[in-house]
Amino acid sequence: MTELYPSDAELNALSGTTDSEQEVLYVTAGESPYYTSFYKMLQRLLKVARRGGDLRVFKDGDLTFGVRPGRYYNGDSWVSYSQVLAQALTNNATNYIYLTAAGVLTVNTTGFPVPSVTPHIPLAKIVTSAGAYDGRDASEGGDITDYRGGAILSVCRADYQDLMPNLNITAAAEVANERTITIQAQDAANNNLAERFLIRVWIGTADYGAPVAADGSSVDTGTTYEIETADAAFKIISDATGKVEVTFGMTGAATRYIMAEIDGRIYSSGQVDWAA
Repeated sequence: MTELYPSDAELNALSGTTDSEQEVLYVTAGESPYYTSFYKMLQRLLKVARRGGDLRVFKDGDLTFGVRPGRYYNGDSWVSYSQVLAQALTNNATNYIYLTAAGVLTVNTTGFPVPSVTPHIPLAKIVTSAGAYDGRDASEGGDITDYRGGAILSVCRADYQDLMPNLNITAAAEVANERTITIQAQDAANNNLAERFLIRVWIGTADYGAPVAADGSSVDTGTTYEIETADAAFKIISDATGKVEVTFGMTGAATRYIMAEIDGRIYSSGQVDWAA
């Protein structure tokens, strides 16, 4: 079933009005000269549609194409891409055209790269045959398929949150002058991650401060990769559940902070006290 228009009466009633959102003028029926309203409408439509032309691929030769200028963000960097012309296509092949994250125009005959491996903006696919191609869009029977919508609309990978681990630090109750500290790797939604991680752990007298040795320590869960400072700072490989456990002992009353670092981000336990 095709998309339906409003009724003829509703359409005719638009004569001389303007669209409330974009202020595009509807041509006034019977106006003389009629083309003044038409030019007003066309001028505003082109202005509204201008961003729709960003990075659009178009035909400029039998086996060449051009790309309109456009802008986009690559992370925190603003990339401005200038118009290019006369870009070569491979004959008798399906040509895939895209921009790398850094703004390098790339054409191949194998397909668009995997986004998680090679971040890119897909632009178009062009099918060539017998030294030529039809410059119309594929939806109109031509040989160009516009893929820019793939950069505008996409589904976030479910495992992206796994690529942004954080750490949850908890301190068990004191037993015989010792407190066991559990450090659990979690995803961005705070679900425990069942993977192995290299986690740096240290104890100090100030929150986010330098390591200060405790009166004894042990790594109870995980594998010690490196002892940076005895009884103070360790690099530990977590177990398969993403967990590390370290026990610190203190003689007498004490206030300490346990810090843990993963991928350059530091997390703190907050104040942890030992009784007298």
